[in-house]
Amino acid sequence: MIKQLITAGVIASSLGLGFSAQAAPLNENLCGGSPNGLWQLLGVGMDGVLKAENPDSSVTYQTSSGGFANIIQMQGDTCDLAIVHAGEAMKAISGEPPFPKAVNNFRAIGVLYNWAPMQWVMTQDFSDKYGIHSLQDIADKKPPLRLVLNRKGILPSMVGESSLKALGVTPDDIESWGGSVVYQGSAVATELVQNRRADMWANETFVGSSAISGMAENRPMTLLAVPDSVIKAMEEEYGDKPYTVSADAYTWLDHPVQTHTAAAMLVAPATMADDEAYRITKDLIEHIDVMQGVHPAMKQLTPETLLGQSVVELHPGAKRAYEEAGLL
Repeated sequence: MIKQLITAGVIASSLGLGFSAQAAPLNENLCGGSPNGLWQLLGVGMDGVLKAENPDSSVTYQTSSGGFANIIQMQGDTCDLAIVHAGEAMKAISGEPPFPKAVNNFRAIGVLYNWAPMQWVMTQDFSDKYGIHSLQDIADKKPPLRLVLNRKGILPSMVGESSLKALGVTPDDIESWGGSVVYQGSAVATELVQNRRADMWANETFVGSSAISGMAENRPMTLLAVPDSVIKAMEEEYGDKPYTVSADAYTWLDHPVQTHTAAAMLVAPATMADDEAYRITKDLIEHIDVMQGVHPAMKQLTPETLLGQSVVELHPGAKRAYEEAGLL
């Protein structure tokens, strides 16, 4: 009887009918962003996703200056996977600065989030004093605004500058009005606003971010609406999509505010083996609850969200996983 079972097992294995061994573990290097930011949490999430399928799999998170650097690093052997904004991918594919030439040898695994809206957060006292309720009002009324944008050279600060440019405003203009523009991370920006050394902060970040909450601890705040013309310009230049911050998003907000949102996606080199990309994508689809658990805002992530972009071509292996899951 034992001999018959062994024989049956050998036959079934040779025919691919069962008794298959667990696939070899996946060990990936993922290039993200800062060591303590959201993208680091996404790296932890991806590690959990692969481990949920095979406990011996792993994702090693590597810090980076952001998506632009990640695209460049994927040209070598540094990154097996990377997180990039749609806008950064657009710049790479079209060969626009900071890229000296077109870079198109990377493929999409899936969108990780598309709900990081551009938020122009202004102190209520400055808004009341100068009658500023929208980004257009800044261009029209030319107040002595002390503006903080994110660090120079990364996508959110570029989007901030481009938004103002779409209204005919430059940092030099703001300085000529008696204001200033400085480029700092969220921690310093929070401190500047709290200490009454800045009037407004602009960044593409989750609604309810700790930075905005920190600013509002001791200063009344408001959120500026973004004109349709700017939203359209950011959609064309960076792939952003229209977004409405709901009236109940903050305790101090009593009306919905229109703006636009960035999307971030997981990408891989075009040279990644199809089966490897397939397994990563399949694991992400089947264990998406792991990613949903890394941050309250990530609860919005669904298998359908993963396909919510048209900027970067899907990796063939990823496409196969989506097809098998009935998502394509």
